[in-house]
Amino acid sequence: MTENEKDTKKVDAFPLKCPECGSTHILSDEERGEIKCGNCGLVISDSLIDSRPEWRAFSPEDHDKKSRIGPPSSLTAPDRYLSTKIGRDQKDIFGKGFSPEGRARIDRLRRTQVRAEMGEPGRRNLARAMAELKRISSQLDMPSGILESAKKIYKDAFSEGITKGRSINAVVAAALYAAARLQKSTRTLEEIAEMSKRISKKEVARVYRILLNKLPQLHIPLIEPDEYIPRLATDLELSGEVQVRSLEILEQAKELHITRGKLPIGIAAAVVYIAAIELDERRTQSEVCEAAQITEVTLRTRYKELVKKLKLTKTN
Repeated sequence: MTENEKDTKKVDAFPLKCPECGSTHILSDEERGEIKCGNCGLVISDSLIDSRPEWRAFSPEDHDKKSRIGPPSSLTAPDRYLSTKIGRDQKDIFGKGFSPEGRARIDRLRRTQVRAEMGEPGRRNLARAMAELKRISSQLDMPSGILESAKKIYKDAFSEGITKGRSINAVVAAALYAAARLQKSTRTLEEIAEMSKRISKKEVARVYRILLNKLPQLHIPLIEPDEYIPRLATDLELSGEVQVRSLEILEQAKELHITRGKLPIGIAAAVVYIAAIELDERRTQSEVCEAAQITEVTLRTRYKELVKKLKLTKTN
C-alpha cells in the first residue's frame, strides 16, 4: 500500500462513478480535501470538508479528555454551557409544524424549564452576577483570564455564604479586583468601583477585605510601583526615556526604603511626574492624578518626600 493510499479511505456515502473510467472505487482524501477515483486517480471533487477535530490526541485517554460536542465549557456561563434549552421554533426535527395541542404542550414544557432553572438556590443571582462581571470587564477591556478567575472567586464566595446580605454588585466588583490582582493587572480599586453601579470605593474595599479573610485559598501578590509605570506613561503619552528615568528614580527610592508602607500607585505617579519634569515632558499634577486615580494631595506628598530624600533638583 502506497503512502497516498494510507491517507485516503473509501467513500461509501457517495454513489459515484468515475466519469473517466467508470470505476466505482471512489476514495476521499481528507488531508487534501479531495474525492478521487481509486482506479485512474482522477480528482472528482476538491471541496471536501475536513470533519476531523482541530486538536490532536496521542493516546485513548487524551482523545477522551479532548473530545467534546458544542462550545467549550466556560466558568463565565452560569450553566457552563452544559444545560439544554427548549427552542422557540414551532417545528419538529423533520421540519413539520406542531398541532395546536403540541404547541401548547411545548410551551408548557418551556415555561416549566425556565422556572426550574431560575428556582434553583442562587441561580438567578448567579446569572445576574455573571452579567455584571462581563459588563465591567468589557468596559475596562480586561482579558478573559481575569473574567474566568473572577467567576471562580464569586462562586467560592457564594459557597461560603459571603454573598448573603450583601450587594451583588459589591461582591462582583471585589471579586473582579481580586482576580485582577491575582493576574498582576494594574487595574485600580477606584477604576472598578467607578464602573460598578451605585457602589462606592469604600464598600468595594470592605467586601474585598472580607474575601481575603473568608477565602484562605486567595493568595494575592503585592503590586510593586514599577508595574504601574508603563501604563501611566502610556496614558500620559510620555516617551520611553521617561519610563527608563522613572524606573531609575524608583530603584533609588527602594534602596533607601522610601517606598515601604506607601501606596504603590502613589509612588509610581510621583516618580513619573519627576521624570517627566527632568526630561522636559512636563505634565500637570491634575493630569497625572487623573491617570493614576489618586488625589493631588497624595501626589504632592510623595513628590516632596522623594525630592527631599533623594536630593533631586526641585523644579516644581
